[in-house]
Amino acid sequence: MTVATDLAWLGVAEAGRLLRAGDIGAVELTEATLAWIDRTEPFVHTFVALDVDGARAAARVAEAELAAGLDRGPLHGIPYSVKDLVAVAGLPLRAGSRAVDGTVPAIDAAVISSLREAGAICLGKVATHEFAWGMHSDPARNPWDGERLSGGSSGGSGSAVAAGQGAFSIGTDCGCSVRAPAALNGVCAIRPTHGRVAMDGVVPLSMTMDNVGPLARSAEDVALILDAIADGWTWEPPQTDDLVGLRLGVPRGYFFEAIQPGVAAAVEAAIDVLRGLGAEVVDVELERAAQAAPVDVAIVNSESAVLLEDLAADRGGDLGDDVRAQLALGRAISARDYLRGQQLRTLIGEDFARVFGDVDAIVTPTVPAVAQRHNGSLFIDVEFPGGTTEDVGWTYCRYTFPMSVAGVPTVAVPCGLSEGLPAGISIAARQFGEATALRVALAYQRVTDHHRQRPPALMEATA
Repeated sequence: MTVATDLAWLGVAEAGRLLRAGDIGAVELTEATLAWIDRTEPFVHTFVALDVDGARAAARVAEAELAAGLDRGPLHGIPYSVKDLVAVAGLPLRAGSRAVDGTVPAIDAAVISSLREAGAICLGKVATHEFAWGMHSDPARNPWDGERLSGGSSGGSGSAVAAGQGAFSIGTDCGCSVRAPAALNGVCAIRPTHGRVAMDGVVPLSMTMDNVGPLARSAEDVALILDAIADGWTWEPPQTDDLVGLRLGVPRGYFFEAIQPGVAAAVEAAIDVLRGLGAEVVDVELERAAQAAPVDVAIVNSESAVLLEDLAADRGGDLGDDVRAQLALGRAISARDYLRGQQLRTLIGEDFARVFGDVDAIVTPTVPAVAQRHNGSLFIDVEFPGGTTEDVGWTYCRYTFPMSVAGVPTVAVPCGLSEGLPAGISIAARQFGEATALRVALAYQRVTDHHRQRPPALMEATA
């Protein structure tokens, strides 16, 4: 029996329950999602390779397996998309670049192999900023507006999930790249502890900073996806819905400077909700947070210049201006400065470890501003109180760099609207403490509905 629900908007957990109850079938769910993608693509432009035949074939297999009593877990029969930095056998891998001729991998990345084993249904590839080096992620657009940035570099993933184009998406995160799109598009994401999810078969931006991370419409869904793709981790739902007994640290100072007032108000309201759930909220200080950005530049730019050295030499003219500039900066960084960056990275990690000796999790804004309107340029200014401006590439990573450099798991969840556009909070926990960060996110989403909102502009455009 088909339930009276918009099937394409079902999350992982909800769709899984309906599939197992026999209320919907994997084929029906996939066909509904493909039809919705067809309706919404002219507005959001997320997909760069849609695998209709492959998705339908996988759906038939999943439906037959579930009917026969073979249950591969919560993702069995669930449609999803993949950032175009991740190898999917049979689909072109372009990394968002004209410098790559669309090599078609013969084997899956490790994360895709895990998802196939879990019975998930790959819909295809979504847009990324070229080699993960920016915030535009063209041609993808934010479904809350249709003309604004979807973020980067997993912008296609953030936009696809927010637009109902699959229950989840697989992205990657080096400095901010699943968390910024999550915040700007009003969805959820996790940057796991470095090394928690295998990077085999993923085009890296950095050898020591990159991570695979899922985006979905709820923290519960993110937990279920991570459970299927993570190494050495099993999701165990919390035994309580409240946060009694947890201490949450809020680092004022750096994380609340140069922030749009509407975003700050939404974050403060979210902190009040967490306090109301029984958490003890205390102010903490991360002394070296402001130094994380130059550390990220020293490490990531250097490593990226090495990783893309041959491509830049052979096909540099096909790279975007911004990517060429980033690689040139990487080549200019000395070995001494690279090593100093790594040393300071250790000190920043020690700052986090010290704070986590006193609190269970740290709560911050995810990004300090809402999605900006695309102006056709690589450089888009964000305005802040007092007349100051800043480029989006810096703005959207400013609050996420410290957690990336420290290597701590961080969950991003939507916390309301500013100027009619999504704002978000991030919840960070100590290394390998994904369960704690997810517990806070789940408790918050049980008493709020920001993650259930559909973008009005998208819904109006497709009515």
